[in-house]
Amino acid sequence: MTCSPTDPGPAPHRSRGSAATARIALLGVLLGVVVGGCSYVHTAYSWVGGITTGMRVESISANPVHLASDFDVAVCSTDPYVEGSIWLTDVPVADLVGGSVEKGQILHLELLWTPRPGYTPIDFEATNLSVRYIVISEGEYGIYEGGGFGYPLGSPEGSSMILNVEGVTLQLAESTDGFVDLLSPAVLAGTFNGPCDVGLAELIRDAAAQLVTDAFGRTMFVRLD
Repeated sequence: MTCSPTDPGPAPHRSRGSAATARIALLGVLLGVVVGGCSYVHTAYSWVGGITTGMRVESISANPVHLASDFDVAVCSTDPYVEGSIWLTDVPVADLVGGSVEKGQILHLELLWTPRPGYTPIDFEATNLSVRYIVISEGEYGIYEGGGFGYPLGSPEGSSMILNVEGVTLQLAESTDGFVDLLSPAVLAGTFNGPCDVGLAELIRDAAAQLVTDAFGRTMFVRLD
């Protein structure tokens, strides 16, 4: 698998927000990652249209590989099967829908149950998240899957929510022939803070399902009803 340095493009428009949020955006940690032999630099925190996300993937090895992303698209949604879904991607929605994706990342978090003091575990050793993480490089696909713990503030039924994620473990589950896995096993941690929009979440879900179905030549993940 070959790849070329990511062009960060123009800086996104930053809407006005609290001083605390601005400081988070300003102090975003720059992380380096090598994927398929190429070096990328991303900011660990992204602030786009009021969205604040910080996600970091790190391989569990003597010389860890780090991966962090600017998720320009991040949205939560209700889900008939679980207590909520969150979709994050650095791929423009138009490209997702059009199926023209050569590089990028798509992260899907399912909130299986909501921690409730006195009723459920509130422990980062517990598992209430199901995670699917798609990495695309030069048209090659790697799908990582795993689980961990997330503590939400708010709910997908509202206009926005926060989800703090810790202790998620990931392992490569599927890959196309040319994909080079430098992450497995890996851990994921970070924070989602963004809007809830069922329509947008379903659009990303369906587009992601079609992308991986086309890449692998068989029907892949994501429930369609």
